[in-house]
Amino acid sequence: MSTSRKRIIIALTVVATVIVALFAIRVYDSTSDNRKREEQQKVEYRGLRAEIKRDSLCEVLVELGSVAYSTTAEKSIRFTNLTDVPLALLDFSTTCKCTWLELPNNPIEVGESADVKVKFDSRGEYGSIGNYLSVKCSDERANIAIWVSAEVE
Repeated sequence: MSTSRKRIIIALTVVATVIVALFAIRVYDSTSDNRKREEQQKVEYRGLRAEIKRDSLCEVLVELGSVAYSTTAEKSIRFTNLTDVPLALLDFSTTCKCTWLELPNNPIEVGESADVKVKFDSRGEYGSIGNYLSVKCSDERANIAIWVSAEVE
């Protein structure tokens, strides 16, 4: 075999090795990024969690803590549908117009979760506040009660 042919084979081998190494690094980085993203998603949600079941009351206590006068405070609740049918959160009633909910637009599929925002407007409120919200569901046997407390300063 001639020297120039050996050089070409060595050069091709080096190029192939570099390409394989770059591909392996890219695959490793992609796998590592996916793991990091999955860990962030697990840690990311730090709000309240609640399970909706049929023939039982899903009660949630939302403690807003100290709220400055004339501000709006909010917290999220992640509801998981443990019934055997998709469940729509249709409407809510409240004991005070200072507290309301942002309900999801779509039904919560079986085994899936959706977030509900609880909002409290402290204008006109003073001291210890306790409000109650009742959520109407598409399945009348699934009941949700939300208790909200705050200390307006």
